[in-house]
Amino acid sequence: MRTARAAIIILCSLVVVAAFMVPNAKAQRRQAAERGVRPATEAKINARLMSEIYRRRGEAKARGVQPGPTDVRIDRHGRAYVDVRAEVTPPLRKKIAALGGRVVSTSATYNSIVAWMPLLTIERLASDGTVRAIEPAH
Repeated sequence: MRTARAAIIILCSLVVVAAFMVPNAKAQRRQAAERGVRPATEAKINARLMSEIYRRRGEAKARGVQPGPTDVRIDRHGRAYVDVRAEVTPPLRKKIAALGGRVVSTSATYNSIVAWMPLLTIERLASDGTVRAIEPAH
């Protein structure tokens, strides 16, 4: 009788511990996955640019963006000065303009388009299959 009571107490204790540990472990795995794996479009965008995008959206705190400057040039219209790494084509230039960007210069030799792009449309530009990377321009 005494051993049965002890076994029940141990079993109940294990169930309580498992009830607390399993959700915590799942949450930790989910957070690690969120931190480690960026969607394909975000992976094309420089981390400093993504920090500014998160700030503009009001997601900086939730995304763990550190306060302070990112050295990304942003004009008074909320456009970032970016270097789009892709083959320079008229359709891509038109897409940049359609998204509210203003092309400053292009270089077919270096597969580069330097432009002022609205921060909140940079991800849509990155989703274009011809775009390889978007970085802050110097």
